[in-house]
Amino acid sequence: MRRWIKRLSLFRLDLDRWAVIYLVGSGLYPLLNPNVVAHPLWRLTLHLGLALAVWFLPPMLRRSRHTVLRLAGEIYLPFAFPFFYAEMEFLGIVFHGFHESFDPWLINLESSIFGCQPSFAWSAAWPWAWFHEIMEFAYFTYYFYAPATLMMIFLTGVVPMQERWPAARAFIRDLSAVMLLCYSAYTFFPAWGPKFIQVEPIPVGGWVFTHLMHVIHANGALLGAAFPSSHVAGSMMGWWHLWKWFPRWRGAVTTLWVLLCISTVYCRYHYVVDVAGGLALGGLVLVLGHWFGETQTPRSRLLRIPRFRRR
Repeated sequence: MRRWIKRLSLFRLDLDRWAVIYLVGSGLYPLLNPNVVAHPLWRLTLHLGLALAVWFLPPMLRRSRHTVLRLAGEIYLPFAFPFFYAEMEFLGIVFHGFHESFDPWLINLESSIFGCQPSFAWSAAWPWAWFHEIMEFAYFTYYFYAPATLMMIFLTGVVPMQERWPAARAFIRDLSAVMLLCYSAYTFFPAWGPKFIQVEPIPVGGWVFTHLMHVIHANGALLGAAFPSSHVAGSMMGWWHLWKWFPRWRGAVTTLWVLLCISTVYCRYHYVVDVAGGLALGGLVLVLGHWFGETQTPRSRLLRIPRFRRR
């Protein structure tokens, strides 16, 4: 058993450790304010069980010779993002009351910089349904950045065969790091965002994507998840890794990503400072990931160390 655990540790990544730390921490937070959620001990038990699964299951899958199982071991964490996001409903009020968001501070900051609220002023100046539709489409593309990036890495043939697994691992590493940091920020520094401020917005029409995002926002949006913008920071990871590996697509990918960033303001999902915060966080993660991040499992690195025989 001890030998099996030791071998398994050779396939464990820092990503797994980050996930375990986040699961344990977010499971413990409600105990500090038990009124925010029913049965906090049961939720802690769930989190500890998930942390235990993360500690053992992904390394086991990475050892598999079956591509599908190995892939599952590499990309598992983004599938937990909806679960982490849904928990913001109560984690965002563990340390601050429901009406104690950081929106007044962000609004005052924007007013001092721009002299207005750009998210409302822009839609008032350009109340065009066709432009609104483009912006909502750009915002919607966020949900496809991760699968599109992985598909292009593995299926286009542009990335050399020996680089595909490290490239996918680096992308998932950066994406997971930035999203876990965003969820942590929403827990300790909740901000609602412009859509929830008591200011009458300028009605702007639209069509397919406008109505689609209205449905998604009406059924899935949560208070307290505005600063920094996870749409900007998360999509930045996909943009960078596509820029790095696919030079021919740089123009199209950059244009789409810029539209996504500005759509968060025009469509009143985020303040401009949320976008700036997302860019700063994303840039920091990319720099740290480049210098200190893992792209190989510990076992792979050990296999590359030459062995010397005694003479």
